[in-house]
Amino acid sequence: MHFHSRKLRLIPAVAALLLAASPVLGLAQAAAPAAANTPVIVAKFTKLVSTKSLKVGDVIDAKTLRPVKLTDGTEIPKGSTLIAKVSVVKSKAENNGNSILLFRIDNAELKGGQLVPIHGMVIAIGPSLGPKSSLGASSIMGRGGVGSDGSSDPNLGLGKAGAMDETNIPIGSTLEGVGLGVHKDADWTTPLEGFKCDVQLDSDVIIKVQLK
Repeated sequence: MHFHSRKLRLIPAVAALLLAASPVLGLAQAAAPAAANTPVIVAKFTKLVSTKSLKVGDVIDAKTLRPVKLTDGTEIPKGSTLIAKVSVVKSKAENNGNSILLFRIDNAELKGGQLVPIHGMVIAIGPSLGPKSSLGASSIMGRGGVGSDGSSDPNLGLGKAGAMDETNIPIGSTLEGVGLGVHKDADWTTPLEGFKCDVQLDSDVIIKVQLK
């Protein structure tokens, strides 16, 4: 499927948040890779996230798939919950066929209920690449599909497991019709846009979250 540039009819505040996203989707630039020593959390959503039903202020949860240590030494164990709050949402029906979802990750809830403040932005989103579907010529990335960026390292933040690891996904968006933007200002909001579709994310979707 090919996508062409489209002028977004958004209020100025929302347009500013969507300054950049995948070039395949006609926006400014692909999501930037994380710095080599910046913690990256890999997680899956715990329930369906859809622009059809979400409202501003709703909470989005994602479970971490592997442990990670923050720069201050705090341990975020596997199975912790990333907590994000929706700041902007527009369904396909509300927004002339293109949906919009903006959210900000502010906390990680550890087992036992302890909240750890974090600031994180999604730098990769897509279906998992398990051993049966390694990155190859027939994959979305191999075809130069949505969110592909040949200069990005798909193994970023995932140690020695490499592309065969079931929790590994390439930088950018590999979700059909969904663009992942870049908004690295003070609040590190994650912007997603669905082109001619609603953004719908379920437990099959994996995210990589770069921490500030």
